[in-house]
This record gives sequence, structure tokens and C-alpha cells, in this order.
Amino acid sequence: MNEAQIISRENILRNWFTRDADPVLTEIDGLDIGWGGVQRWATASLPDPLCGLHLDFACGYGTFLAQLGWRFPDVRLIGLNIDFTGPHAAVNELLAEAEVAAALVQADARYLPFADNVFSSASCFLGLQDIEIGYGWEGVRTAFIEAVRVLQFTGILILLDEFSYEQFDDLYADLPIAVLDKSERSPDVCWDRQIAERAIELYAAGWVAQSRPTNTSEQQRLYAETHARMKAEMERQLKNQDYYVPFCTIRRITLRK
Repeated sequence: MNEAQIISRENILRNWFTRDADPVLTEIDGLDIGWGGVQRWATASLPDPLCGLHLDFACGYGTFLAQLGWRFPDVRLIGLNIDFTGPHAAVNELLAEAEVAAALVQADARYLPFADNVFSSASCFLGLQDIEIGYGWEGVRTAFIEAVRVLQFTGILILLDEFSYEQFDDLYADLPIAVLDKSERSPDVCWDRQIAERAIELYAAGWVAQSRPTNTSEQQRLYAETHARMKAEMERQLKNQDYYVPFCTIRRITLRK
């Protein structure tokens, strides 16, 4: 598909994804489809076209799987996530609506259920930060090492997240990995206060869910702390630029094993 065709497919999928939401929630949830142009940018500017067997781990809703399927229709896709329940239960419906075929595997990204050197490429779109919330930086590093393990030699690994380049460097400092590209982009999103305030409530609740607190008081404490942090960032942006951009800068690291 060309760029215009992918944008059209994003719009169709976004309308389906937000079909029962109120106007504010439609704006917030709609970001998941395409992430403000970042997913489209990420797949358009890879050093080589993807081919063969591709793993998208910590795939969540499956929106990046849809983008990969549109951009590289001959790739065989496997999406892996720790669960396909709750908000992730609709992943099969989303992929069907996107007309993208992908096999789904429920597993922990820290313990990939695949043999060594299986995949020609792999990716993770904003899933590493969820792993960090739940399992700390050691969990992120373990998942990264697993991703490298299951890649074929010369295989490509594409990581997109809010981590700094220094944090990314820490992941592969002592591994047989070549860095092909470092680039970044902010989502094309400008939300007003009404949307921003609702968004940070949802994002704070999502953070708590990923943290897996053991009791109600811990859940409430985590929510209060996370919401306060997000609110401070929201107020800073609204003061400085009169709009709010969630997930401001997403950095992409492209690696070769």
C-alpha cells in the first residue's frame, strides 16, 4: 500500500475502534490507531523492507501488527502478548477489521516460547515501557535479550518507545548487535485541556494496571502518584504551548543481529 492508502485504512480502522465512544474518548482512543502518524513513519523509513517471519512482541491491541501488515503484506506476522483479555481481547476483531492476518501467541516477552534464530525480524511498539512498569528495567533487558535470541543472524530488530537513547544503549551494550538507525518523532496530536485531563486519568489507571499492585491501598497510592506526575507534565505543556501532546517523543532504534 502507498501512504494515501494506509492513511485511508487508518481512518476506517479508527472509526471502527471508537464507534461506541463519546467525542472526547473518541479522540483519546483514536490515537491508538496509528499513534499520530508515528507508526506510519516508523514502517516507511526502515533500512530494508521486512520479509519472512516477523515477531511483534508486547503487541497489546495489535495496532502495530495492522500497520506492519499494510506496509509489508508478504510478511508472516506473529503477535505476542502477556494476555489477550480485558482491553486486549478485541485484537482478533481489530486485525480482521484491518484485513491483516497474524498468528497470536499468549506468553511473557521475558520468556519467549520460540527456538533460537527463528525470526527474520522483530519489533516492539511502546511495549517495553509496559514491561518496565510491571517488571522493572531488568524485565526490559530480559525481554530484549530474548528478542535477540530468537532473531536469525542478520535479522532486524525495531524498537519504538519513550526511552532515552542512553537507556536503549544500555540494552545492547554487551551484545552482538549493530545499530542501523536512531531517529525520533512526536505524535501529530494537539489536545486541549478537556481532552488532556480525561486522557491522563485513563493513562494513570493504565499505569496502575500494568504495575499489578497487590492491594487496594497500593493501587490508590500508585494512581495518585502517577496522575500527579502526568498532571504536572500536562500543565507544563498547556502553559508553554497551549496544547498537550501525550507520549511527546517516541524514539526508534533499528538494530541488526
